[in-house]
Amino acid sequence: MIKKDLNIVIVDDSKVAYVTLKTMLMSIGFKSIKYFEYPLEYVNYLKHVKQDELDIVFIDYQMPVMNGLKVLYYTKFKFKDIITVMMTGSSDLKLKEKAIQYGVNEFMNKGIDFFEFKTKLNILANLRFYYYESKIQQKKLETLLEYKDTQEILAVQKQLKIIEDRISNHYYDEWLIDSFFKPKDILSGDSYSTLKISDEVFFVSIVDGMGKGISASLSSVLTVSFMNYSIKKSLEFDDFDFERVVKDTFKYATSIMLDNEALSFIMLEINLKQNTIKYVNFGMPPIYLTNKDNLIKIKPNNYPLLQSSTNFDIDLYEDNFDSILISSDGLFESLSEDGYPYFVRFKQHYNNVYLLSDLLKDFKANVSEADDDMSIVYMKKEDLIFKTVYKKEILLTQENIKNEVDTLENKILELPQRIRDKIIFSLNELLINCYEHTVLKISKNKHEIIQKDEKIEYNGKENFASLTILVSNEYAMVYLKDNGQGFDVSQILKSEWFNKYHGRGIKMLKKLTDGMYYNVTGNHVKLYFKL
Repeated sequence: MIKKDLNIVIVDDSKVAYVTLKTMLMSIGFKSIKYFEYPLEYVNYLKHVKQDELDIVFIDYQMPVMNGLKVLYYTKFKFKDIITVMMTGSSDLKLKEKAIQYGVNEFMNKGIDFFEFKTKLNILANLRFYYYESKIQQKKLETLLEYKDTQEILAVQKQLKIIEDRISNHYYDEWLIDSFFKPKDILSGDSYSTLKISDEVFFVSIVDGMGKGISASLSSVLTVSFMNYSIKKSLEFDDFDFERVVKDTFKYATSIMLDNEALSFIMLEINLKQNTIKYVNFGMPPIYLTNKDNLIKIKPNNYPLLQSSTNFDIDLYEDNFDSILISSDGLFESLSEDGYPYFVRFKQHYNNVYLLSDLLKDFKANVSEADDDMSIVYMKKEDLIFKTVYKKEILLTQENIKNEVDTLENKILELPQRIRDKIIFSLNELLINCYEHTVLKISKNKHEIIQKDEKIEYNGKENFASLTILVSNEYAMVYLKDNGQGFDVSQILKSEWFNKYHGRGIKMLKKLTDGMYYNVTGNHVKLYFKL
């Protein structure tokens, strides 16, 4: 932008003064000059003009009907960034104080020397040019931030897509399996994987890119991605071998690392039937097991991985255990409110943990903010003694579902009110899910069905759900079974962004309960509520 592009307005009841001012402006190089003899005409013009169509306004103070102060006020009220010059020879300090209060940029006498006028005007013009330049830079910054936000969202979505958590929120025989994943920043330096190898054998891994930023996250995500792909291919050919997966992952991870980079990760093959754990731990926190009331710590058997690393050890644990906890260091190293790492409290509190939610509640109660990314995988063997307080076979019709939900509270009065409320809400969601999957046979995304207005066919058969409500000294449990086709719970829980009509119920149940565990096919579920 150059001087001739700036839009000048002169508001002065004296045409002689206007001509003098216009002559000086044109001599300097300004071309776009608009004149208003009457202030009210200018005020009306202000109502329609856009901000970038007005740059510098010269305002005479002494005018009939409306003085220059009022004109200044209306101008700055409409456009606070416009350059304003009050043309007056008055030495009245109160007048000048009021004009400054309204936002005037400069005072000039009508008889001002041309060279002084030119000097002052060049300063004011540059101020206006700076305004336009700052707008351009602000727009660039907004565009950059918008791009950054979009890329961060896509990066998180990509990381969540790569992470394979196939066994969390499931139960296998008498084992409950759960996980927790929370990045410290937008993109996590942690990644993890849980996979079902067979009915008895499970693979668990957590990878922690040491350090901060994108490089650590890339190393973590790429390593897990390679690991998952390698395992999936071996399962396709029915030749899974833990030692081979570790060896291949070791070679791959060292090949992508930088000279000054370190990578911590842990990989486990857990056989819940035989009570054995094959493991390799490169500098991650210990594995914690319990056997009844005994806390067992399995220390790392390797140093953190470096580009120069050449060998590693794989070990085997063979003894009874009834829980297993694998975690990144975000859990243990975060400072509690007493100033000590949470690990100090963990050792004292862990024997009181039955479900992962017990541990997370205690962590949140004692740590204001995690100091690092947190990844946790937790397995617990069910050993509580429950008694049945209510049991019923429910015919899956809309009327029966409504009736069951409406009348359930009076049948479980021995439970606390807050637990009854949670159970009733949860059961309503569960029975609706049963109805949709078992009776209506909705097998694909509800969002697509609603968007396309597709017709849903009733299968014409009588379908039942089996409801059992149990209670122990510590928990109430809802156990619901149906004979429908179920659904893939892991895929629904995989993404942080749920479709409008699909997955919201599962997400609400996960937040409402202290533990939510489905069977493999997704048509049996256990919900735990802490008493």
